[in-house]
Amino acid sequence: MADDGEAEALRGRQLAASAFFEGVPERVVRHVARHAVERRVEDGDTLFFKGDPGDFIAVVTAGHLYKILYGPEGQELIVDSIGPGESVGETALLDQGRRSFTTVAYGPATVLVLARRHFGALVAEPAMIERAYAVLCARLRRAVDSLETMCLHRLESRLARHLLNRMDDASPAAPDRFEVTLPPTQSILAAMINASRPKLNAQLQRWHRAGLVSRRRNTLRINDIDLFRCKAQLGCRCAGTVVARGGDRA
Repeated sequence: MADDGEAEALRGRQLAASAFFEGVPERVVRHVARHAVERRVEDGDTLFFKGDPGDFIAVVTAGHLYKILYGPEGQELIVDSIGPGESVGETALLDQGRRSFTTVAYGPATVLVLARRHFGALVAEPAMIERAYAVLCARLRRAVDSLETMCLHRLESRLARHLLNRMDDASPAAPDRFEVTLPPTQSILAAMINASRPKLNAQLQRWHRAGLVSRRRNTLRINDIDLFRCKAQLGCRCAGTVVARGGDRA
Protein backbone atom coordinates (compact mmCIF):
# COMPACT_ATOMS: atom_id res chain seq x y z
CA MET A 1 0.00 0.00 0.00
CA ALA A 2 2.87 2.35 0.80
CA ASP A 3 4.26 1.76 -2.69
CA ASP A 4 0.86 2.55 -4.21
CA GLY A 5 0.67 5.76 -2.20
CA GLU A 6 4.14 6.82 -3.30
CA ALA A 7 3.32 6.08 -6.94
CA GLU A 8 0.11 8.12 -6.70
CA ALA A 9 2.00 11.01 -5.10
CA LEU A 10 4.56 10.90 -7.91
CA ARG A 11 1.80 10.95 -10.54
CA GLY A 12 0.25 13.91 -8.75
CA ARG A 13 3.51 15.86 -8.89
CA GLN A 14 3.98 15.04 -12.56
CA LEU A 15 0.45 16.14 -13.41
CA ALA A 16 0.64 19.33 -11.34
CA ALA A 17 3.81 20.29 -13.22
CA SER A 18 2.24 19.65 -16.64
CA ALA A 19 0.99 22.44 -18.87
CA PHE A 20 -2.35 20.68 -19.35
CA PHE A 21 -3.30 20.96 -15.66
CA GLU A 22 -2.05 24.51 -15.17
CA GLY A 23 -4.59 26.48 -13.11
CA VAL A 24 -6.75 23.40 -12.46
CA PRO A 25 -7.92 22.84 -8.84
CA GLU A 26 -5.80 20.45 -6.80
CA ARG A 27 -8.73 18.12 -6.17
CA VAL A 28 -9.01 17.46 -9.91
CA VAL A 29 -5.28 16.74 -10.15
CA ARG A 30 -5.58 14.33 -7.20
CA HIS A 31 -8.50 12.58 -8.92
CA VAL A 32 -6.47 12.06 -12.08
CA ALA A 33 -3.42 10.91 -10.10
CA ARG A 34 -5.59 8.36 -8.28
CA HIS A 35 -7.10 6.84 -11.41
CA ALA A 36 -4.44 7.34 -14.10
CA VAL A 37 -2.40 4.36 -15.24
CA GLU A 38 1.24 4.69 -16.26
CA ARG A 39 1.97 3.26 -19.69
CA ARG A 40 5.42 2.83 -21.19
CA VAL A 41 5.83 2.70 -24.95
CA GLU A 42 8.90 1.84 -26.98
CA ASP A 43 10.22 3.40 -30.18
CA GLY A 44 7.65 2.95 -32.94
CA ASP A 45 4.83 1.88 -30.61
CA THR A 46 1.40 3.37 -31.34
CA LEU A 47 -0.60 4.96 -28.53
CA PHE A 48 -3.71 5.12 -30.72
CA PHE A 49 -4.65 5.04 -34.41
CA LYS A 50 -6.65 7.48 -36.49
CA GLY A 51 -10.26 6.35 -36.33
CA ASP A 52 -9.95 4.78 -32.86
CA PRO A 53 -12.60 5.77 -30.31
CA GLY A 54 -11.57 8.64 -28.04
CA ASP A 55 -11.79 6.61 -24.85
CA PHE A 56 -8.86 8.12 -22.92
CA ILE A 57 -6.64 11.16 -22.55
CA ALA A 58 -2.93 11.01 -21.80
CA VAL A 59 -0.17 13.22 -20.43
CA VAL A 60 3.43 12.59 -21.50
CA THR A 61 5.84 12.40 -18.55
CA ALA A 62 8.96 11.29 -20.45
CA GLY A 63 10.00 11.03 -24.09
CA HIS A 64 8.18 12.31 -27.17
CA LEU A 65 5.18 11.30 -29.25
CA TYR A 66 4.37 12.42 -32.79
CA LYS A 67 0.95 12.97 -34.31
CA ILE A 68 1.02 11.44 -37.79
CA LEU A 69 -1.22 11.36 -40.86
CA TYR A 70 -0.61 8.70 -43.51
CA GLY A 71 -1.15 9.09 -47.24
CA PRO A 72 -2.66 6.45 -49.54
CA GLU A 73 0.81 5.21 -50.53
CA GLY A 74 2.22 5.18 -47.01
CA GLN A 75 3.56 8.74 -46.96
CA GLU A 76 3.98 10.22 -43.50
CA LEU A 77 3.13 13.76 -42.41
CA ILE A 78 4.01 14.63 -38.83
CA VAL A 79 1.55 17.31 -37.74
CA ASP A 80 2.73 17.85 -34.15
CA SER A 81 5.21 16.77 -31.51
CA ILE A 82 4.11 16.08 -27.92
CA GLY A 83 6.75 16.32 -25.19
CA PRO A 84 6.90 15.95 -21.39
CA GLY A 85 4.12 17.79 -19.59
CA GLU A 86 1.91 17.98 -22.67
CA SER A 87 -1.37 16.22 -23.28
CA VAL A 88 -2.56 14.11 -26.18
CA GLY A 89 -6.09 13.09 -27.10
CA GLU A 90 -7.65 15.83 -24.97
CA THR A 91 -10.52 16.29 -27.46
CA ALA A 92 -12.01 13.20 -25.80
CA LEU A 93 -12.94 15.47 -22.87
CA LEU A 94 -15.08 17.63 -25.15
CA ASP A 95 -16.74 15.16 -27.50
CA GLN A 96 -17.00 11.45 -28.23
CA GLY A 97 -15.68 11.58 -31.78
CA ARG A 98 -13.01 9.27 -33.11
CA ARG A 99 -9.30 10.07 -33.27
CA SER A 100 -8.26 12.33 -36.14
CA PHE A 101 -4.60 11.24 -36.25
CA THR A 102 -2.26 8.41 -35.26
CA THR A 103 0.11 8.89 -32.31
CA VAL A 104 3.47 7.12 -32.38
CA ALA A 105 6.44 7.12 -29.99
CA TYR A 106 9.87 8.00 -31.37
CA GLY A 107 12.17 6.56 -28.77
CA PRO A 108 10.91 5.22 -25.42
CA ALA A 109 8.24 7.32 -23.73
CA THR A 110 6.03 7.21 -20.66
CA VAL A 111 2.46 8.51 -20.46
CA LEU A 112 -0.21 8.71 -17.80
CA VAL A 113 -3.49 7.45 -19.25
CA LEU A 114 -6.92 8.36 -17.86
CA ALA A 115 -9.86 6.28 -19.13
CA ARG A 116 -13.19 7.88 -20.09
CA ARG A 117 -14.99 6.30 -17.13
CA HIS A 118 -13.02 8.69 -14.89
CA PHE A 119 -13.79 11.86 -16.87
CA GLY A 120 -16.73 12.92 -14.66
CA ALA A 121 -14.71 14.99 -12.18
CA LEU A 122 -12.88 16.72 -15.05
CA VAL A 123 -15.85 17.70 -17.22
CA ALA A 124 -17.67 18.98 -14.10
CA GLU A 125 -14.84 21.44 -13.40
CA PRO A 126 -15.09 24.67 -15.47
CA ALA A 127 -11.37 25.39 -15.08
CA MET A 128 -10.54 22.00 -16.60
CA ILE A 129 -12.80 22.55 -19.60
CA GLU A 130 -11.41 26.05 -20.06
CA ARG A 131 -7.89 24.62 -20.00
CA ALA A 132 -8.79 21.95 -22.55
CA TYR A 133 -10.21 24.58 -24.91
CA ALA A 134 -7.09 26.75 -24.45
CA VAL A 135 -4.85 23.83 -25.42
CA LEU A 136 -6.99 23.04 -28.45
CA CYS A 137 -7.02 26.69 -29.58
CA ALA A 138 -3.23 26.86 -29.34
CA ARG A 139 -2.93 23.70 -31.41
CA LEU A 140 -5.42 25.01 -33.94
CA ARG A 141 -3.27 28.13 -34.40
CA ARG A 142 -0.21 25.93 -34.89
CA ALA A 143 -2.09 23.79 -37.38
CA VAL A 144 -3.16 26.85 -39.40
CA ASP A 145 0.42 28.17 -39.40
CA SER A 146 1.64 24.75 -40.53
CA LEU A 147 -0.99 24.57 -43.27
CA GLU A 148 0.03 28.02 -44.54
CA THR A 149 3.70 27.06 -44.54
CA MET A 150 3.29 23.72 -46.30
CA CYS A 151 0.78 24.88 -48.91
CA LEU A 152 2.06 28.36 -49.75
CA HIS A 153 5.85 28.26 -49.25
CA ARG A 154 8.69 26.58 -51.07
CA LEU A 155 10.99 24.09 -49.40
CA GLU A 156 13.63 26.57 -48.21
CA SER A 157 11.04 28.82 -46.62
CA ARG A 158 9.16 25.85 -45.10
CA LEU A 159 12.31 24.49 -43.53
CA ALA A 160 13.46 27.87 -42.21
CA ARG A 161 10.04 28.60 -40.70
CA HIS A 162 9.88 25.20 -39.06
CA LEU A 163 13.33 25.54 -37.51
CA LEU A 164 12.57 29.02 -36.21
CA ASN A 165 9.43 27.64 -34.57
CA ARG A 166 11.50 24.93 -32.89
CA MET A 167 14.08 27.35 -31.59
CA ASP A 168 14.47 27.29 -27.84
CA ASP A 169 13.26 30.31 -25.91
CA ALA A 170 16.63 30.48 -24.13
CA SER A 171 18.99 33.34 -24.89
CA PRO A 172 21.38 32.71 -27.78
CA ALA A 173 24.91 31.64 -27.01
CA ALA A 174 26.23 34.77 -28.80
CA PRO A 175 24.57 37.92 -30.19
CA ASP A 176 24.49 36.59 -33.76
CA ARG A 177 24.10 32.85 -33.08
CA PHE A 178 20.99 30.86 -32.37
CA GLU A 179 20.61 27.11 -31.86
CA VAL A 180 17.86 24.68 -32.81
CA THR A 181 17.52 21.11 -31.53
CA LEU A 182 16.78 18.85 -34.50
CA PRO A 183 14.56 15.74 -34.43
CA PRO A 184 16.34 12.41 -33.98
CA THR A 185 16.47 11.67 -37.71
CA GLN A 186 16.24 13.53 -41.01
CA SER A 187 13.29 11.32 -41.95
CA ILE A 188 11.30 12.81 -39.05
CA LEU A 189 12.26 16.35 -40.03
CA ALA A 190 11.28 15.66 -43.64
CA ALA A 191 7.90 14.32 -42.51
CA MET A 192 7.37 17.47 -40.44
CA ILE A 193 7.73 19.81 -43.42
CA ASN A 194 6.23 17.52 -46.09
CA ALA A 195 9.46 17.15 -48.07
CA SER A 196 11.52 14.29 -49.43
CA ARG A 197 14.60 13.41 -47.42
CA PRO A 198 17.06 13.91 -50.35
CA LYS A 199 15.76 17.42 -51.06
CA LEU A 200 15.78 18.27 -47.37
CA ASN A 201 19.37 17.12 -47.07
CA ALA A 202 20.35 19.09 -50.19
CA GLN A 203 18.84 22.27 -48.71
CA LEU A 204 20.69 21.82 -45.42
CA GLN A 205 23.92 21.27 -47.34
CA ARG A 206 23.40 24.49 -49.33
CA TRP A 207 22.94 26.46 -46.12
CA HIS A 208 26.01 24.80 -44.63
CA ARG A 209 28.21 25.59 -47.65
CA ALA A 210 27.01 29.21 -47.59
CA GLY A 211 27.93 29.49 -43.90
CA LEU A 212 24.36 30.29 -42.91
CA VAL A 213 24.22 27.30 -40.53
CA SER A 214 26.62 24.91 -38.85
CA ARG A 215 25.84 21.64 -37.15
CA ARG A 216 27.18 19.63 -34.24
CA ARG A 217 25.46 16.31 -33.67
CA ASN A 218 21.75 17.05 -33.23
CA THR A 219 22.10 20.81 -32.82
CA LEU A 220 21.86 23.24 -35.73
CA ARG A 221 23.42 26.65 -35.17
CA ILE A 222 22.06 29.58 -37.17
CA ASN A 223 24.95 31.93 -37.83
CA ASP A 224 22.95 34.85 -39.28
CA ILE A 225 19.48 35.09 -37.77
CA ASP A 226 18.39 38.07 -39.91
CA LEU A 227 19.31 36.34 -43.16
CA PHE A 228 17.65 33.17 -41.87
CA ARG A 229 14.44 35.12 -41.27
CA CYS A 230 14.70 36.34 -44.84
CA LYS A 231 14.87 32.74 -46.01
CA ALA A 232 11.72 32.09 -43.96
CA GLN A 233 10.13 35.23 -45.41
CA LEU A 234 9.50 36.53 -41.91
CA GLY A 235 10.16 40.22 -41.28
CA CYS A 236 13.33 40.43 -43.37
CA ARG A 237 15.72 43.01 -41.89
CA CYS A 238 18.80 42.23 -43.96
CA ALA A 239 18.85 45.30 -46.21
CA GLY A 240 20.32 44.72 -49.62
CA THR A 241 19.98 40.94 -49.43
CA VAL A 242 18.30 39.29 -52.38
CA VAL A 243 16.16 36.35 -51.29
CA ALA A 244 15.85 33.74 -54.00
CA ARG A 245 12.30 32.86 -54.96
CA GLY A 246 13.24 29.73 -56.83
CA GLY A 247 13.92 26.33 -55.35
CA ASP A 248 12.17 23.05 -54.85
CA ARG A 249 8.58 22.67 -53.76
CA ALA A 250 9.09 19.34 -52.05
